[in-house]
Amino acid sequence: MTDVRAALRRFALRLLARSRGEVRAIQDLRLLVEVGRFAGVFAITLLLPAATLSWLALSSIRSEELSLDADLRARAAAMSTQVGQELSSVFVRFEDSTRARLRRGESPIAELEALSPYLRGAYRFDATGSLVAPFELPPDRGIPVPSAAYLSASRVARAAEARDPKEAVSRWDEAAALARDPTYKAEARLGAARALELAGDVRGAEDLLADLFGDHALTRDPRGFRYGDLALLRRGEIRMQRDPEVGSTSLQQLVDDLLAARWSIGLEGEAAVVREALALIDGRVSPDWTARARARLNDRYAQLAWSTRVAAELEAVPSRVPEGTFRYLGARNDSPALWAIARDGEDVYVWSFDAAGLYLDLDNNAERLGELDADLDAHLLLPGDPIPDAAVATRGLGPWLPVATLVVLPDDPEALTGQKQRRRYTRIAIVLIAVFMVSVGVINAAWIIGRELESARMKADFAANVSHELRSPITQIRLKGEALQLGLVDEGEDQQQHYDAIVLESERLSRLVDNVLDFAAIERGAKTYHLRRDDLMGLVWGQCEGHRATIEERGLELELDLPDDLPVLHFDREAIGQVITNLLSNASKYGADGQWVGVKVRDRGDRVTLEVSDRGMGIAPDELKHVFDEFFRSEDPEVRRRKGTGIGLAIVRYIVEAHGGSITVHSTRGSGTTFTVSLPTEPPEASGA
Repeated sequence: MTDVRAALRRFALRLLARSRGEVRAIQDLRLLVEVGRFAGVFAITLLLPAATLSWLALSSIRSEELSLDADLRARAAAMSTQVGQELSSVFVRFEDSTRARLRRGESPIAELEALSPYLRGAYRFDATGSLVAPFELPPDRGIPVPSAAYLSASRVARAAEARDPKEAVSRWDEAAALARDPTYKAEARLGAARALELAGDVRGAEDLLADLFGDHALTRDPRGFRYGDLALLRRGEIRMQRDPEVGSTSLQQLVDDLLAARWSIGLEGEAAVVREALALIDGRVSPDWTARARARLNDRYAQLAWSTRVAAELEAVPSRVPEGTFRYLGARNDSPALWAIARDGEDVYVWSFDAAGLYLDLDNNAERLGELDADLDAHLLLPGDPIPDAAVATRGLGPWLPVATLVVLPDDPEALTGQKQRRRYTRIAIVLIAVFMVSVGVINAAWIIGRELESARMKADFAANVSHELRSPITQIRLKGEALQLGLVDEGEDQQQHYDAIVLESERLSRLVDNVLDFAAIERGAKTYHLRRDDLMGLVWGQCEGHRATIEERGLELELDLPDDLPVLHFDREAIGQVITNLLSNASKYGADGQWVGVKVRDRGDRVTLEVSDRGMGIAPDELKHVFDEFFRSEDPEVRRRKGTGIGLAIVRYIVEAHGGSITVHSTRGSGTTFTVSLPTEPPEASGA
């Protein structure tokens, strides 16, 4: 077994060494071993229990399928019961509210909305079975036929009103004498009052209207208006012309009296008179009173319209019911109303409900319940609708709606079979998803471990690179210092060169130490910058001139392209100087083959850009997105031969972003690289990490 593991190890090392080198192949193999060990532990501690649970879940599918039918029937019964309870609650609330009113001595036929939203009419009958409130049954009357003499006289009177009102008065009096029916006598006297008003005899018109009210208050004209109401309305108009306050009061009283009076079912004269009176006094009386009167009118008119619609049924409603109980007459097929009857003492009360509204709301509630259950649908069937064979539950809605039936059936005619299959597939899918998620977790954990090991390797490389970078300037300083100390250097130019070398290597050492310290502060989140108004162009020129000698010593030409003027920016001078130094150092280090380094500054309006370019080896396309990562160094052997720590560009990006700017890189392999720093002309809101 040991020999097999050793053979596998040698084979893996040979494969990895072809592309990674022997040392890196050993590191990669160690990483693979760690990942494999972790995966094995993960499989034993998690995958095996997950597989066991999955098997148990699959084995329970059969028992669940057997209970699906029973569950479906129970849910259907609960759904139908809930709809029935909702209908029952409508009438339970109505009965409770009505009994409470009767106990308090209040009218149970007023404010119907408070009793039930489905109530459209309410009526009170006396002990004889006569309707006494709030309406009266339509009178059995035919429209009387006027005599020919009356028709002739009335036509003459109407024609005379326009040319000679006084003559019209006489003509109307003649017509009244010729009328045989009270309807037309009252019509003639109303015409005479109108003619007196046109003639200017307002007092006479008022007196005649008063007499008309006294003699024919309840007489109705052919349109259904009561002459008494028309007389009071016209007298109120006349009074408003003479004294608006007195006229308004008169019309207010007329409105109150008519809204309290009994209206005749099928006739709308009273409603029209109230509407006209309210229009005349609008703006002259209290707005609150007007609003209440209009609300009472609308409510009374709605009840009148409904009562006219169900008048035939109302007359047939029985008036003999036991006291203290409610009797319901279910809505018939051709009837819009559902009736409730109760007796209190000698009075019998009848309420009329909107059956269509009840049907609609019950059907909507049934559909809403069906939407809450993905497997079932509930519908309300009206007379003549067949009950489907697939119905799971049925329920009658008597005694209130005996002609309607609630049915609950599967959402799909083949639902009983399809539901089982869906449940089975769902359970299997859940198990597969769980297995997939566990697998993803294993892969993700292995990837994270690999990333951590790679990060550890990069940090180890960073420590080695920093040590190497530190050793080189320290060695040069020591050698030059010892040569000067021992007098091995001739005075003059050689001695000055040694001093210059010591200073140059010291600056290089300081830059390296500063980079390491800055990077450590950035990782701790403790690095901040102090932004002040400063001259960026002066800083760029100073930094470039400071590095010119070093760049030219490497055989490179430094070309500056600076504008004549730049806006004053807000930046940390030392930090931006470090950015320029790092970019110039990279350009001279990796662009030596091109023998040129260019620095360009441009004013872009709201931003200022700084470009540092070279014509060197360039950066591989797949490495461009990593150049600003911490510790990143290219795998290219040509790059590896040049010294570096892998943190310079990371520090540059941090500094630029802390100033509210951005940095981008453009590179073509073998043609050079350009780093572009963009800084805002306006100061950022905050600085620092």
